[in-house]
Amino acid sequence: MDMVEKIQGVLDGIDESVANDTGAIFINVIKNEFVLLDGRIGIPRLPVKEIDPGLAAGVLADVARFIPAYLGGRRFITGPVSAAHQHSLQFARRVEGAFLDFVHLFRIDLRYGGGADEFIEKGGTDFYPAYYTDRIYFKSRLVPVRKGAASEADFAPVRLVDSTYTDSDQYFHTYAIFDDTGYREATMELHRRIALDDVFPVSAAFYPFVEFDHFTACLNVPDPTPPEIAAAVKIFEPLFLYVLAKYRPLNGWFPRKEIEAVFPEILISSEGVELGGDARARIAAYFARYSFFRDDELALRGWWRIDIDD
Repeated sequence: MDMVEKIQGVLDGIDESVANDTGAIFINVIKNEFVLLDGRIGIPRLPVKEIDPGLAAGVLADVARFIPAYLGGRRFITGPVSAAHQHSLQFARRVEGAFLDFVHLFRIDLRYGGGADEFIEKGGTDFYPAYYTDRIYFKSRLVPVRKGAASEADFAPVRLVDSTYTDSDQYFHTYAIFDDTGYREATMELHRRIALDDVFPVSAAFYPFVEFDHFTACLNVPDPTPPEIAAAVKIFEPLFLYVLAKYRPLNGWFPRKEIEAVFPEILISSEGVELGGDARARIAAYFARYSFFRDDELALRGWWRIDIDD
């Protein structure tokens, strides 16, 4: 059995119905999400060049004890990655929608990002330090995709744009996700187009729930348990169709009558596409469950706690 199969074997053995053994979810001053564990895990010395699959399999087995609800039912994603993600493990799960499907991407960053309880072994030129930690840094996103792809790893995003350029007129790679300046600028442009600031609990500059990535609009899901992912898909499909209409004609994708039959709150006219009052209220109610808490202690740490009402 190769290491990729071993990693998938760990995932296949996870019961997603088991609750996580974790504390609160936070973001830090650079807006990286992390969850505190009710315990700690050991991260071995990782090669600076890229993560070794053998090491990854061992770490995943340790991590899975704490976050089974985040990892169960997922596929391990391999393939080319940007330099920023060579020490990450990425997992995917496909969820069906009415017109679109959605792939939930969950990425764990194993590179040291602060919060070591104890250093096990020093790092050096070729290796990062080994350490024990009580937290896991992650990214959790829903990506709208075309229906009919063979697997989670072989998905085709429904693109808002066909290409994105840097100032030097070079294409971004499709896998250069989560951290490119151009993508942050594209996220802010997306929010200017959709003009829905009133439905989000915080500004897009602070924490964009809808974020530009994979050449499309993705939804951040800070607590990706199965019920939260299901709720996110239900609210994001009509919201994404509205976003898509700000970039491309919807009639090039789906018949108008079918959209209106499934999502009557999407108002389509010769002047464009708008969200009806009920739709805006429902979307606002979904995001109103989120709040960002910070007291003096958290401020000293540069953290905000993400609270989610049931």
